[in-house]
Amino acid sequence: MHLIKALEKLQKHEVLQSLSLDDISRYARLVGHLKNDILLPQPLSQTDPSLPPDVLSSSMASFLSEALQIDEDYIQDSWDILKYFIWECGTVELTSQDYDAFKQFGWSRGIAALSIYPPEIKCTTAGCSNTKPLKKEKPRQVVVYTLGNGVQAAWAVVLSCPTCATDYHNNFNVQDGERIYHKEVPLYVQVGEHQFVENTVVQMWINNMVIAWVSASNTAKSYDMSLAKNSLAGTDWQFGSKLTTEHVWDAFVIVSLLEDKLRAHQQLCVPHTGLQKDRFREAMAARNKDFVLNGQPDAVGHACDKCLRTYETEDGEIHDRHPIIGDGLSLGRFCCGVFACPEPLQNNRHRYCKTHFDQHQVCAIISCNGVVTGESDSKTCSNPEHKEFERKNKEKGASNFILKERFRHTQASQPVDTLAPQEMDQVEDIEATTMEWFEVDPVTKKVQLRSQANPGTVGTEDDASPPVPCPSKSAAGNRVEKAQFSRRRTHNEQTLVRPCGIIFARATMFGAEAVSNFLIMTQNAFSVPGVKKPEHIFYDTNCLARQQAEKNNWQNFPWFKGIGMCVDVWHFLNKHQTTHDYCQKNCNPIKFPELVDEFGKWFFNTSVAEQINSWLQGYHSICREMLPDKFDFFLDEMIRRRNVEHLKKLAEEGRNPRVI
Repeated sequence: MHLIKALEKLQKHEVLQSLSLDDISRYARLVGHLKNDILLPQPLSQTDPSLPPDVLSSSMASFLSEALQIDEDYIQDSWDILKYFIWECGTVELTSQDYDAFKQFGWSRGIAALSIYPPEIKCTTAGCSNTKPLKKEKPRQVVVYTLGNGVQAAWAVVLSCPTCATDYHNNFNVQDGERIYHKEVPLYVQVGEHQFVENTVVQMWINNMVIAWVSASNTAKSYDMSLAKNSLAGTDWQFGSKLTTEHVWDAFVIVSLLEDKLRAHQQLCVPHTGLQKDRFREAMAARNKDFVLNGQPDAVGHACDKCLRTYETEDGEIHDRHPIIGDGLSLGRFCCGVFACPEPLQNNRHRYCKTHFDQHQVCAIISCNGVVTGESDSKTCSNPEHKEFERKNKEKGASNFILKERFRHTQASQPVDTLAPQEMDQVEDIEATTMEWFEVDPVTKKVQLRSQANPGTVGTEDDASPPVPCPSKSAAGNRVEKAQFSRRRTHNEQTLVRPCGIIFARATMFGAEAVSNFLIMTQNAFSVPGVKKPEHIFYDTNCLARQQAEKNNWQNFPWFKGIGMCVDVWHFLNKHQTTHDYCQKNCNPIKFPELVDEFGKWFFNTSVAEQINSWLQGYHSICREMLPDKFDFFLDEMIRRRNVEHLKKLAEEGRNPRVI
């Protein structure tokens, strides 16, 4: 109706009668992206979002005049005729010509194709008496990384309440130094003071991390190469279009936290002051703690036809079997150099935590307590022999040894930055995964550096002390010394997986993968609310774990009494000796007939944990430099998202995934 009346009036106008339907359509497209900009300078009586104002501001009138090629003397006439029709039109995607018009005629007037406003136009702070629309504005130039239109110049507007001093941003409100994020994940996620990313783009980045192990560095480069479109090249916009690794990580963290709060019907609150790199640390730590206390959201109560078997015994009784499978893999984040110390490093370039920080000034040779002397990067005392050990250690960094070791590690790891040269950064990267020692010839005093591969994630009986990689004397009679020049890494990540492939839990082992730690981790994982104790636990060294659990009539681990503790089928057949009487009698899976189906085949896939760990291993190069809070947050989020996608797959296969 409004369009018909508008067309009738245009036909009677001596100048505007030449406007075509295409001109009117373009008019509506441009105004559809400018409604907030049009309303903001209006008096309070003209601020109803459902109604167009009577008069356009001078800057807006000038922009529309040049963009639409309508004489400025007649822009107000065109607005009077078309405003009701245009105001009712929805927001329509702009054309490339429209974007060019904004760049050519709008930027100099403070008008851009994208304007990012707060979702509220009135103060919503509890107890605030101000009920008027907010007019106090703080606009600033920003850039927006979009999926379909490259990097776009935009204006972000902050509205302030003069009564309670609350600042309203697009993503959050600021009051008393605290950011309170809105409940919904925004269309454009603010990742820097002047940078926003379209949420669709963030979701694509995270999905690439889940399915293809794409690092933040490679994500940023991929966007610049494929989607940025060189949109701001040759312009005088205040901020460039280059996407950084930090922007990608902040987008990942913010969206993951917001989605987590949305599921919990809560709002994300973080400090508004301080450095961006520290802003979300406490929120990540809180989410990590929640996962420890309450488990993976989609795994705690999960069951399906691949991981839960209901069967009838010969006596006619109905039983359920819902097993779990444990395994470990070496990812290794940096940790305190004191064996099994769980306190985080303050900085990932340190070798010791805050409590043991004075150990940086103690000689790195294990048997020595001397004070470090020499240059600022020295790690040994004044003993000439210890200085020679350190020289040998540094010398190794330029040798073929490190190249071979690096090559070995890359076989199961993705490069963090595909295009950058892979520099030989620190020899300690290799030391952390290789056991080394020095041999000193008692006659010639010649020093030789020896090494062997770390045995990896093999369950051991106890980790009360660090593993000893070599005897005090070598076979040749040389004196042996051990040192710790590198930053220590955690030993492994332990996972618990359902036979269907849903990852139930993950935990970090600081020392060796002691079976006692595995028992504690498993019991803790099944102590979260809403989960039942498994009837069977498969683990590659369950023969050791079961013996540990049943010591002193199950006194230390009574929780495990009555649980079937088998070695998974592959390890039992290939890694366990047939002469090991205890293992054959107690950990042979064939001992439990409910694990075999009616066709004589294994009902459960007991090798699934190995397969899952192959996927997790892909994150080795991405997360190995992270501090603990981010390390745990990242891996837990990758696992959560993989579980979500795997549940979809199970449903498609007709496996009846459900919550019990």
